Amino acid sequence: MVYILGIGRSGSTLLTFLLNKHPEIKAIPEVPLVLFFANEFKNLKKKSSILEGLTKEYLNAMQLVRPKALINISDVDSKNSTYETYAEFCEKVFEQCTIMDSAGPKKIYVDKNPYYSLFIPELRKIDQNAKFIILVRDYRDNVLSRKNKQNNKPVNIAYNSFRNRFFLKELLKNGHGQDCLVLKYEDLVTNPLEKITEVCSFLDVSFNESIFKNTDFKHKDLEVEFRPLKRFIEIHFSHLNRPITTEAVGKWKNELSEKEVLLIESICDSYGIQYGYQKSAVTKVYFWYVLKFFPHYLMAKWHIWKEKIIYKIPSRIKLKRLKSKLQKGI
Repeated sequence: MVYILGIGRSGSTLLTFLLNKHPEIKAIPEVPLVLFFANEFKNLKKKSSILEGLTKEYLNAMQLVRPKALINISDVDSKNSTYETYAEFCEKVFEQCTIMDSAGPKKIYVDKNPYYSLFIPELRKIDQNAKFIILVRDYRDNVLSRKNKQNNKPVNIAYNSFRNRFFLKELLKNGHGQDCLVLKYEDLVTNPLEKITEVCSFLDVSFNESIFKNTDFKHKDLEVEFRPLKRFIEIHFSHLNRPITTEAVGKWKNELSEKEVLLIESICDSYGIQYGYQKSAVTKVYFWYVLKFFPHYLMAKWHIWKEKIIYKIPSRIKLKRLKSKLQKGI
């Protein structure tokens, strides 16, 4: 198992799309199966009919918010799979997923989920052989991207600055070692051939030219049953299969005001600089912004805590909550 980590809007969708065109790789786009059941089944030692049944329900529910043209998980049935550990079970499930018409077993399974960034120690316990691709992006461009594309997410600059800080802190704390590859978004779009070759080497697969060949994948075919997500799907995947471009690199220099840049840098700089992102001005004391924007700080903090709390909730309760939420939007 390989995990793509990093705060959303850092290039993880692009990287997942590219890796899925490699004949030995299957990359699963945001179906957080592993952590959904991990707290209860991480110590699994034999087949579990309970886990198999819950997983089937979960995948059927998730299919409602995932376009079948991109990922088909509705036909997955793990009852006849052979496995002994939870990690093996997850691999067997991913083996049956169809991603962009690619089906069957692969050498490498990649699981892309931004919030997995908060659970690196837990993922290591599930599979000691797991690898992590840590995607980072200039936090100023990331905040700007969220400001410009709402996608049902808060667009407030202070909130997204605090959120960036918390993610960077988690990645710096746990996202290092021989099992980790740090990949900067700016490097990926500036030197895609070099960086994808580096990723392939990290994953122990040979570089394949098909990664950069166009496919007949069309974002207009991405229909979902969950109606509130229709617009998000259209926006989020509209750029796929287009030429890789650097147009989004450094946009903050022209599109953010000096006041906004000062705010973002004062909150994020102490962690961003450790990934090579230099501040552009003399920043103010971080604690001052915590006090000034305390409601946004608290909301960003709560969204981090909430993920940690949800991880501990019994899977049956999480599944009931998920299905109820989806049913209201269909």
